[in-house]
Amino acid sequence: MPRIISKIKSLVFKKKRVPLACEMSLDSTHTHTDACFVEIAPLSIVELFQSQGCESCPPAIPAIHKATDHNPNILLLSYDVTYWDGRSGWKDTHGNSTWDARQRAYVMKWGRQGIFTPQVIIDGISDGVGRQEGEVNDILAKAVEVRNNMELSVGLEKASGADLKIASETAETEKYDVLLVTYDPKAETVKIGGGPNKGKKVVHKNVVKDVLKIDEWEGGNTTVALPNFGADGFERVALLQQGEGGQIVAAAKV
Repeated sequence: MPRIISKIKSLVFKKKRVPLACEMSLDSTHTHTDACFVEIAPLSIVELFQSQGCESCPPAIPAIHKATDHNPNILLLSYDVTYWDGRSGWKDTHGNSTWDARQRAYVMKWGRQGIFTPQVIIDGISDGVGRQEGEVNDILAKAVEVRNNMELSVGLEKASGADLKIASETAETEKYDVLLVTYDPKAETVKIGGGPNKGKKVVHKNVVKDVLKIDEWEGGNTTVALPNFGADGFERVALLQQGEGGQIVAAAKV
């Protein structure tokens, strides 16, 4: 079992166990640990940060998929991080260092010292490993509770043509980012060729291809022009997020 070279202490097992999560500190020395329409937001965004090089991901991902499949009020977005590449001996086929930064933004916003995979973050509010379906539901319940107690009331809607409507009774508020997330809706099975998961097959769903900031919103009703997508086979969702690592207060498929 790999030993940690950071502030995070590892657990020692006599027998090989699959860790609940693969964790990493935010300092320069790190490795695996052994622990490896609600009114204002009709669509809950479940962001899954995962890695083909993390031995905790293959057993957890099916439960996360099960908890998020077949629910029109939940959208799973999968981000493959790269910080296990090299350390695991396998380069993630969907890895993108941009997603490392997105995950770190959440962790730093919450004042934490380390990051881990798999990590499920719902609406930028609540998070956990999501190893079991019930855990994902608990994380979702916490997010919904926070969301329902928000004073800000805002909604997103795809208008006719290539426009996105933002509607709110709040005339003025702090600045929010209007993001356009592009993802591949097709499920893909990847056979991992190296590292701790060598020989295992992992199913990827809704793999994120791009996150583009298209505008900013500071309250009131407004319309945002959407870029021309073309027929590329991908799907997109618009998010209204309170800056990097902030809460997602509204979302709509476009």
